[in-house]
Amino acid sequence: MLDPVTLALILAGAIIVIGFLGNYLFERTGFPDMILLIVLGMIIGPFAGFVNAASIMPLAPYLAALALVFILFDGGMAMNIYRVFAESPRAAVLAFVGFGINVVATTLFMAYVVIPNVPILYSMLFGTILGGSSSIAVISLASKINVSDKCATILSLESVITDILCIVFSLVIIEITSTGSVDPVTIGQSIASRFSTGMVLGIIFGLAWLSVLKRIAKASYAYMLTLAVVLLAYAFSEFLGGSGALCSLLFGIVLGNEREIYRILRMERTSNTVIDAGLKKFESEIAFLLRTFFFVYIGLIVSISEIKTIFIGVILSLILLLARFGAVKIATVRCSELTEERSIMSVVLTRGLAAAVLATLPMQYAEENPIFASLSSIYVNLAVLVILVTAIIATIGIPVLKRKSQK
Repeated sequence: MLDPVTLALILAGAIIVIGFLGNYLFERTGFPDMILLIVLGMIIGPFAGFVNAASIMPLAPYLAALALVFILFDGGMAMNIYRVFAESPRAAVLAFVGFGINVVATTLFMAYVVIPNVPILYSMLFGTILGGSSSIAVISLASKINVSDKCATILSLESVITDILCIVFSLVIIEITSTGSVDPVTIGQSIASRFSTGMVLGIIFGLAWLSVLKRIAKASYAYMLTLAVVLLAYAFSEFLGGSGALCSLLFGIVLGNEREIYRILRMERTSNTVIDAGLKKFESEIAFLLRTFFFVYIGLIVSISEIKTIFIGVILSLILLLARFGAVKIATVRCSELTEERSIMSVVLTRGLAAAVLATLPMQYAEENPIFASLSSIYVNLAVLVILVTAIIATIGIPVLKRKSQK
């Protein structure tokens, strides 16, 4: 019998190997590795019982934050800053329209079909939890599915915005159920604060770190120090009420567009850039590691035993897919460049760990709220199911649609 430490090391090594093989397979065949990693998590968790899901659920906020920081930072470094400026309005339209349609459709389905005898706010909470795509999953996919830069940028920015909307509105609904009221002005201030603070701090940290790197670029462990600053920037933004996710993304955009930043701000340019291929490769490796464990973790926390719950999760995912088609159609109106990519944009609707973490919030209020006590397991199970089904939709839909468009 293996001791727990040895078993943990074997599992960690096996996960990284399979993550590498999945990524290799994806690059060769176009079959996304995300579903392989989720299935692996299900095998070593619920099926084989090597890992107890209940024991790792408390790790969700920590793993979510780490994965979010480095995957968004990595995604930001790969973005072109001019493209970001150009596509931000369209991405915002897709985010807000898509989030609104998702919340309304999910709320109506839950309120009139699944939990009709419960106040509608509890159904609306399902809508806000599942209202947006996962920035971790979408940015990972957008960088690998060979879509245009315009499409990849819109999808990445949209997923970051909807992450913020999901978090803010889910917390607002929980506050309303607890206190009975909430100030609409407070909601607006909260959303504005998270966007503005996160963006400003991301730009400030990025510019400041570019200046510092000029002096320490050749020092030992400068790459590792950069990752430490990214973590501090995320934490500082969250502490001040801003969006750590948006801060990490903007930090990455500033560092990844060093020459363009110097040109825009008319700053003194050095002969060689300090953000070299080594830093980008090192950060990409860290993002790969966290991304791999993130998707395995999704599979680990699956605990579905009732056919009814599975059926509801599938129906919810299909509702979100239909809503996604409508939102993409609205957001890409009068944009001939995206006409051929609308269908691919529509199937990239994968939910992620943000939804899983938000779905655990009702458990914290179960003792004081009997409705949350009865629904807490449903929130978690449906969230994980929708994460899994939307991942399958993206996994199957992307290669099929790309082959169809090529023909």
